[in-house]
Amino acid sequence: MIIEQAKPSDYQDLKQLWLIVFDEEPTFLEHFFATRISYQDIFVAREDGKLVSALHALPLHYCKQGKEYPTSYIVGAATYKEYRRRGIMGNLLEATRKAYDHPITLFPALRSFYEANGYFTTSSVLSFTLEAAKKTREKPTTKHTFQNLDAIYRSATREEGALVRDEEAWTFLTDGYEVLSVEGGYAFLSEGKAVETMVLDTNAAERMLSLLHDRGITEMHTLASSPLVTLLGREKGVPIPMGMSTSEELQGVYIAEQY
Repeated sequence: MIIEQAKPSDYQDLKQLWLIVFDEEPTFLEHFFATRISYQDIFVAREDGKLVSALHALPLHYCKQGKEYPTSYIVGAATYKEYRRRGIMGNLLEATRKAYDHPITLFPALRSFYEANGYFTTSSVLSFTLEAAKKTREKPTTKHTFQNLDAIYRSATREEGALVRDEEAWTFLTDGYEVLSVEGGYAFLSEGKAVETMVLDTNAAERMLSLLHDRGITEMHTLASSPLVTLLGREKGVPIPMGMSTSEELQGVYIAEQY
């Protein structure tokens, strides 16, 4: 078994591995490989010349109290089924840690696996059950742009910290979720849930809750420091673990799934 960095000649094999393991939508896959490919940050395992496992360690930053620091964010960690349970992914994770002198982060598909490989959960959000409502005529929402979404996100997470999102990361998110926006707040909706809800003040929180109610949303995830928690009651929130890291430096830092 050979563990090494990927090469440009691996392009099709990397796409094929991702497609088969994750049953990914071709449109997403083409977008990702067109915008996020960085061979020096992809680690692969080969057996008898065949690429059997890989992960992408995207070069990112996290921001905490106004300062940015480098990190790598693992996505696309995949192994063909017939090669699993042989420690291959663990070896790739170890190779990734040794390759960089900064923390490694990820959003886990299987938390216990990454815990066994030296990762810990950096933070959680609170999940609230909202009052069910019949959908009414939808209220108009504020138009969102990459810039205003990012400004809200950075402000809401400034003290505890969060992964930095560039314009491409916001594009992946807004393509994948329905976005509700109010002045000073936004929510990403998926399958009847507000999976990320950021607001900056009580007025934005009240408007967002009204809009979520009108949309018939019955579950909402938000930061423990959010003004939404004050309105809803902290005791009613259920902690939901978020992303993971190799370094205690990221304790408290908000790490959500992103590309």
